[in-house]
Amino acid sequence: MSNLKIAIERKKEIVNHYGGKRLAKMLGVSHPAVSKWKVIPPFRAYQIAQLGDYDIEYMRPDLQIAPLR
Repeated sequence: MSNLKIAIERKKEIVNHYGGKRLAKMLGVSHPAVSKWKVIPPFRAYQIAQLGDYDIEYMRPDLQIAPLR
């Protein structure tokens, strides 16, 4: 399975974990905005990672993220 397909599946998993409306409220966006995502946008992945349940690399394995220095 490609990394993009994995990212698509993990978006579904994460939205199901939090609930679409709750996740939207936590991120300060509308529920329809979350519903339109094919994958979690990079900045939103960062915000979700800050909640502590998921790592960015898990949510978006299709991205190359440089380590912080």
